[in-house]
Amino acid sequence: MNEIHISGVARATWSYDGNLYVKLSVNRDQPRPARAGENGGNSDYIAVVFPGGANQGMRIERGQTVTVHGWLQSRDISEDLESFLRRSQRRRGAEAPPGLDKAAETQVLHTVTEVVAERWGVS
Repeated sequence: MNEIHISGVARATWSYDGNLYVKLSVNRDQPRPARAGENGGNSDYIAVVFPGGANQGMRIERGQTVTVHGWLQSRDISEDLESFLRRSQRRRGAEAPPGLDKAAETQVLHTVTEVVAERWGVS
């Protein structure tokens, strides 16, 4: 069975191909093991896709609590190493490493797992 129900706080939003994406921080319940503070505290971060949400004018603001019922999907993404490294450095607030010009020639294949929203509530 592929079914998920989560509730978390919206930390980032973006749109792509008519869909709305929201990154949620979801707190871990006790007695599950805690994460180290430098790795995001006691929250896990998950992307949620609202199919067609951007085309329909759906808006979710940072800081809002979002409860989602849906299913998990995985998809493979291929991007050049330069883009991958720049994005990962930006997330950590660091400068891009030197010599990235040659990295544009190398492709990185990675898998993204996200929640596809079927029903949701926002507060």
